[in-house]
Amino acid sequence: MERLTARMRFNDGLPAELAAELVTQFHTEDAERYLLAYVYGYLGEHDLLKVRTDAEKSLLLAVLNLVECIAAVKAKPAGV
Repeated sequence: MERLTARMRFNDGLPAELAAELVTQFHTEDAERYLLAYVYGYLGEHDLLKVRTDAEKSLLLAVLNLVECIAAVKAKPAGV
């Protein structure tokens, strides 16, 4: 979760063009980019990406953290 929130905080205050480039880089270089795309699509279909409440924010952070955890486990070599 710390890694995810640090990445989000890094984008705060950046010019829009640079922030958009970083978001694109985040999506294209993510180890689980297809799972991440599915998650964003699913949350978007259910109107949960707007983060209008604390519950929606918690859900979004939890789901994105889960994807990060899956990517981290998948990236480790066997036997570690």
